[in-house]
Amino acid sequence: MIRTTVTRFSRFLVAFTLLLGAQFASADVSGNWTFAVDIMGQTGNATVTMAEADGKITGHYTGQLGNTDFEGTATGNDFQFVLVGDLGNVTYKGTLQQDGSLRGNVDLGGQASGTFTARKSN
Repeated sequence: MIRTTVTRFSRFLVAFTLLLGAQFASADVSGNWTFAVDIMGQTGNATVTMAEADGKITGHYTGQLGNTDFEGTATGNDFQFVLVGDLGNVTYKGTLQQDGSLRGNVDLGGQASGTFTARKSN
């Protein structure tokens, strides 16, 4: 009986550890993306290249806000990065979707906000 209990507990512990590890693994948002952004009814596109390693994101943004490198983070399926500019910071926060797309919100330094969707470009 003790042996059966220990075996069951061991199996539970292994399953729990795997599940917990999957929960905190970072989403791999690496690649070239085309972002479709809508800020208060004004739409535009941006090209974003990201590389993710160990929960840290580095990348480059090209769009209406200029050309700039950025850094960010990824946890689970969520990510965020910040564009630092002369007029303030622009923060993108999003989630990797099951279909491989990205969805989220963009905040223009508290002055305006909007949403975005993104698809990997070839």
